[in-house]
Amino acid sequence: MLLPSLLIVFITVQASSATINLSIFRRGGRFTDHKPCNLTHLSEILAATEQRYLTTYRGVDENRLVRRWRPTTGDDDHLLQAIGGDGSWYAALEVGSPPQELQFDLDMLGPDFYTVMTTSAEGSRYNTFASVTFDEDGSFDHAMCKRASDLFELSTSVRLSLPICTPPKASSLTLRSSGSVIGLGPPGFLTRLSGLNILDQLHTQGFITDTISSVTILDAETGVLSLGGTIAKDAEEAKIRAGIELQHFGQAEASPEWVQARVVEGMGLFDSTSVEKQFKWTKTQGPPGWWTTLMPGVWINGAKVMRNQPVLLDIQSPFILAPSEAARQFYAAIGGSYRLPAPHDMFFAIPCLNKVNIAFEMAGWNFPVMSAETTRFDSLHGPPGGPLSLGKLEDGTGYCVGVVVETRMGESSEWADSGLKRTWVLGEPFFRGLGVVFDHEKGRIGLRSY
Repeated sequence: MLLPSLLIVFITVQASSATINLSIFRRGGRFTDHKPCNLTHLSEILAATEQRYLTTYRGVDENRLVRRWRPTTGDDDHLLQAIGGDGSWYAALEVGSPPQELQFDLDMLGPDFYTVMTTSAEGSRYNTFASVTFDEDGSFDHAMCKRASDLFELSTSVRLSLPICTPPKASSLTLRSSGSVIGLGPPGFLTRLSGLNILDQLHTQGFITDTISSVTILDAETGVLSLGGTIAKDAEEAKIRAGIELQHFGQAEASPEWVQARVVEGMGLFDSTSVEKQFKWTKTQGPPGWWTTLMPGVWINGAKVMRNQPVLLDIQSPFILAPSEAARQFYAAIGGSYRLPAPHDMFFAIPCLNKVNIAFEMAGWNFPVMSAETTRFDSLHGPPGGPLSLGKLEDGTGYCVGVVVETRMGESSEWADSGLKRTWVLGEPFFRGLGVVFDHEKGRIGLRSY
């Protein structure tokens, strides 16, 4: 896969053609490596991942189902969940003058844009006293959140509203890490703050034309978050340039100017203005509030093994979570695989050397997933078994643990109103090698392979 090597030039923060591209990183580094799996640790991560989806429920609003936050007994701790957690994907932004680098966790389950300041020394803390451009007017966007604003360096200086949320000093929540959040969830029913989210602010000020966001993972530790557009044009241009330079390597006429001219010619057929044509699109389905849609098919080695599976897209899940029956069918189609014994029976073992071709059918197209390493570095340092693997089951067995993990969300009483009983969660492994774009205005999801 050429994407990471082709786009290394675009990893730095930039803004062009009404698109703001931000580098994103996985806190704590890569999730998998050559070591045998620690199944106890993986089970703990699985439980914490599933718990994130228990904070909302399906409720009725004007004769239709919508997604709402569950009531809490005290403070609104939904605002503080999992900020600064190890393994989270985040964007590093410079805020204030002189600039401070703050880590903004990506939240695909809610739309709000804010920072949390606690008494803890842990996390990425915003020092408002150190910024001469910081401003607040004394009003509130939430019972715990004062309205404030500061300058953000996004190639050019942009003043954005950034509510500052402070838990009550008597609350245990103030012992949690400080941190910040970029909400990328659909606007509407899960909005907790009265102010505008980051996309609406940038759109209102004319910095972006469309209220869309896009996530592209380059390798196991880095990626690009695009606001207002995508990196499709950059990817196409870099791909054409690399092809020309390789084809004419060592030839006297292949000067930088000559190569640039050939690149311009090659880009002539690419419509850089139409995100509509660059992606395959599918409408969101299910209660509004999350990026949920329908996956018409799961294909394994050319055979369609499942149809019409509801899915939720969330980059912060390190697994692909499949409901019990779907997980069983998935691994039944992979020769030599078997379920691990309790208490780790949510995981399945697969032969490490099996080459399995997997495609998820979405938006009328079969997208290959978990089929190839994203970079040479991933090939060298990633787990045996490739992207379908979480790592070796044990040394010397020839078996690996599969990245598709059974989830039992929705099967117990506490999950009864969650709406997740038969829903997949397409997490970080799904995003590998794909460009995924979220249209916040039209309520749809776009996909393409890179």
